[in-house]
Amino acid sequence: MSSFLQRLLNPRPAAIGVEIGTSAIKVVALRPGSPPVLSHAVMIPTPIGSMRDGLVVEPQAVAGELKALLAEHRITARHAVTAVPNQSVVTRNIMVPRMERKDLQEAIKWEAERYIPYPIEEVSLDFDLLDDPATIPEDGQMEVVIAAAPSEAVTRQVEVLRLAGLEPTVVDLKSFAALRALRGSLLGEHLTAASTVDGTTVAGLSPGGEVGLVLEIGASSSVISLVRGERVLMARNIGVSADDFTTALQKAFDLDFGAAEEVKLGYATATTPTEDEEDLLNFDLAREQYSPARVFEVVRPVLGDLITEIRRSLEFYRVQSGDVVVDRTLLAGGGAKLRGLASAIGDALGFRVEVASPWLSVQTDGANVDGGYLQTHAAEFTVPLGLALRGVPGRG
Repeated sequence: MSSFLQRLLNPRPAAIGVEIGTSAIKVVALRPGSPPVLSHAVMIPTPIGSMRDGLVVEPQAVAGELKALLAEHRITARHAVTAVPNQSVVTRNIMVPRMERKDLQEAIKWEAERYIPYPIEEVSLDFDLLDDPATIPEDGQMEVVIAAAPSEAVTRQVEVLRLAGLEPTVVDLKSFAALRALRGSLLGEHLTAASTVDGTTVAGLSPGGEVGLVLEIGASSSVISLVRGERVLMARNIGVSADDFTTALQKAFDLDFGAAEEVKLGYATATTPTEDEEDLLNFDLAREQYSPARVFEVVRPVLGDLITEIRRSLEFYRVQSGDVVVDRTLLAGGGAKLRGLASAIGDALGFRVEVASPWLSVQTDGANVDGGYLQTHAAEFTVPLGLALRGVPGRG
């Protein structure tokens, strides 16, 4: 396992995962185990007007809802792992001359200034090696991933948690949390048990390392990530999110945002509607205006923009690092609830896209969690589950 992902999975004080999103606040609680046991997966709408561009602008309101959610479900943990909004994060894979980790800190700071669109003194900056210096020649180059976010974005997340009575142990990145949650899918049962790690056969690790593509389509932000085995190749923000589909419907049908969201989930499809889907509305004359065909014409331009952004990101990687063949693609985040989105993206890109199920990484406590609820909301809980996995003691 690369040192980067090892560190992401390092044990921490027992902590829940808390994702503060534009549309919902989500909490996942796990108990230690092999695999960990899911005891809670709950969410509550984010207060209207409390977020702007992914940042919390009304910390008291958000903290109040989070505190109420914890109390309602009797979640008593006092430590939490959270994540900064995607819009605030910059990640880059860069090459630097071979040196020991202890010598990298200052070198990375200067190197990062070339890639980060914020004053370096105003960001929280971290990095990790993707290569072992011991395996690199003296005059060689090694790959490093850098991650940066404005210090203000980190401070706001921490403030909300503390107002809710939680002590933050880690402020993570949503893209890395999603990859952690989907590790079982990306490296799991879909592959043959072909290779060994420390002499032990492991289902999921192919000889060269398969390439996985993860599309995390959130309410107000989206990220495309490429991984080979357990090596992060790219994590890049893209400019289309789930709310863009809702906004298009809101404008087309002159609705408020909440009503447009209901139309999206009830009537929208990302693929050309079938006659059967149209016939389902014959008995719903009051809502004939929301026929799948009409709604599809509204969301189709947004879908086109999303597919264009995905193609651009893949082309960006190919230009920077060479051609890559994607072996598996997973769709995560609340945007995955749009009917047919996985099929539409797959048809456009020429490979199969599956809706992600992060629950392969955990066992479930049947007394506390509803299996049907978990299945319905699986893709939405990808990030908070990944955050909770970071907080499980002894995991790594």
